[in-house]
Amino acid sequence: MSGRTLAELCYMIASVVVTLLITWYAAWGYPQGGTEIWVIGIVSAVLVAIMALRPFLDSWRVDRARMSGRRHG
Repeated sequence: MSGRTLAELCYMIASVVVTLLITWYAAWGYPQGGTEIWVIGIVSAVLVAIMALRPFLDSWRVDRARMSGRRHG
């Protein structure tokens, strides 16, 4: 895994972690709605990961092309 792909993977992981931390804090702050908050938070984390998938795949393709000696334009 090259630099660009690794950076995108780190961004993806960080985004999901931050989403779950916000969810945890919200559930802690409002325990009566904790179950609903966690459901929405997990769905949000999945959507964040899905939205980050395309930039990750684009960077992976560029890195793969670069390693094989082709230029990507």
